[in-house]
This record gives sequence, C-alpha cells and structure tokens, in this order.
Amino acid sequence: MFEIKWERMFDSAHRIYEHEKKCRYLHGHGYRVKVLIRGELEEHGMLVDFGILKSNIHDLLDHKVILYEKDPLVPLLEKAGQKLVVLDRNPTAENLALFIASMIIRNFKNVREVEVGVFETPNQSGFVKMTRENFVEVNYREIN
Repeated sequence: MFEIKWERMFDSAHRIYEHEKKCRYLHGHGYRVKVLIRGELEEHGMLVDFGILKSNIHDLLDHKVILYEKDPLVPLLEKAGQKLVVLDRNPTAENLALFIASMIIRNFKNVREVEVGVFETPNQSGFVKMTRENFVEVNYREIN
C-alpha cells in the first residue's frame, strides 16, 4: 500500500448554527488542512494527483462562507451574492475533516484509507480517520 501526505491552507468563514457561545456568530479562520492518504497507485503511477486535491478541497473552500443547510443565513447570503459551501451538518472542525475525508474516499476509487486534520487555529483542530469500510457520506452544495 502507498501513502501520500498533503497540506494546504485556506481562508473561510463559518458559524456553528444554534451554538450557545461565541461560535454562533459568523467569523473566519485561516484553516490548515493536513491529509494522509493510503491506497494503491492508479494507472499513471500516482495514488492521488495533488492538483486534483487542490481543486477539490482548497479551491472549493477558499474564501467561501461554510454553513449548515438549516442555517437561516444561507438564503440571505445567497441573495446577497456571497459564495457559499452548504453542508448537511454544522461546519465544526471535526465535521470539516469528515467532509474532506468523505470527498476523497468518494472521488478516488483506489484510496483505501484517509486521515484528515482541520486546524482552525494552531491550538484547535478536529481529526477523522476514514476507510472504505466505515465511509460516511457528507453532502454539500456550492453556491456561487
């Protein structure tokens, strides 16, 4: 089995819908994502093309507002022309890690296992490890 590591930063805003503390307010982070992918090489001798990871993860999330689909800000910000990524769950660091892992497993059939860490700050992060056997689908829609 082969292994690659990929790390990238992106800037996004989010809020945790119905949270009781300050995270309920719209705010931004300079996120750092660390990905470890294990699996078999595809026909070109790569496990996963780094450029595809950039377009599927970084380019999708960078300079967007990431919200839960039940958040009442979604239609307001959409009407205002804001670029959004709307998830089927609250955009916590843990759920963003789950979202990224889900996207990688779904999009790359040769990937067996992925570990993702999402850092909101150097001191606050969420992690997940996902295999094909314990796959969790995270649905989203992009609003431009």
